[in-house]
Amino acid sequence: MKVSIIIPVYNATKYIDECIKSALDQTYEDIEVIAVDDGSKDDSLQKLQKYTDKIKIISKKNGGTPTALNSGIKVMTGEWFKWLSADDLLEKNAIEVLINETKQLGNNSKLCILYSNYDLIDHDSKIVGEFIEPNYNQLGSFQQSVILLDHYYGNGTTSLIHKSLFDKFGLFDEKIGFQEDYEFWLRCCIFHNCNLHLIPQKLARYRIHEGQLTKKKINESLVHANLIRNLILNKLPIDKKNLYLEALKKYRKQKPMSIRVRRQIRDIMIRVLPKNMSSSIIQSYVNGKKTN
Repeated sequence: MKVSIIIPVYNATKYIDECIKSALDQTYEDIEVIAVDDGSKDDSLQKLQKYTDKIKIISKKNGGTPTALNSGIKVMTGEWFKWLSADDLLEKNAIEVLINETKQLGNNSKLCILYSNYDLIDHDSKIVGEFIEPNYNQLGSFQQSVILLDHYYGNGTTSLIHKSLFDKFGLFDEKIGFQEDYEFWLRCCIFHNCNLHLIPQKLARYRIHEGQLTKKKINESLVHANLIRNLILNKLPIDKKNLYLEALKKYRKQKPMSIRVRRQIRDIMIRVLPKNMSSSIIQSYVNGKKTN
């Protein structure tokens, strides 16, 4: 089973060599690597061209991560899509472990978005923490969707998705701007009864650095995630929408008080504090959550 590793690239000159090497240096051999330069203003494209004999390279005007991912998906020849962000790294056995899991799941794997745990690294690739993802493998699609409505989980750079999901349910939404993975996860799970499936191993290294898009937009992302939730829910019949809203309300009430209070404080800070101050506090909140 061939795996297409698609790397969206934008101004990633500091990290692209290490990223490409981690993709090529896999124990699983049946892979192709597709790097999509999304109109980089630095020399990322020139660095990619050193690997023309080993990878496919697409160069396009800047359009954002979802457009880069979709450009790669349209030309991929693999059965499986593997996302890898240009500043992140794969463990050597990542693809092998992921594919072995799909064999264990059988045909069910084609309706799953697989994801894994991962290490956190800094700009020097030093491990500074870890992120242990929640394991909801024993829950049904509806229960998983309720939790997903409450909060995003399943880091895109650890994900593995069967190509047929894109063929049947559409590509990443290019109109929403960012958090395209959250929209796609929700769309697949709520509309098409897909599941998120955890592999409880650390298969990637997720980089935290100052130039990171996620870090730059952390305030905005919390608001944007709510817009995505509403976008999805408003496409449902009213009775089904209400069913999800009631289940979500019940789920949130059952959370430990410490988590509910922490999130309330976070949301208040976003609304009332100056952007520079709230960004710093929210980043501390996220970093604390990731390293716990």
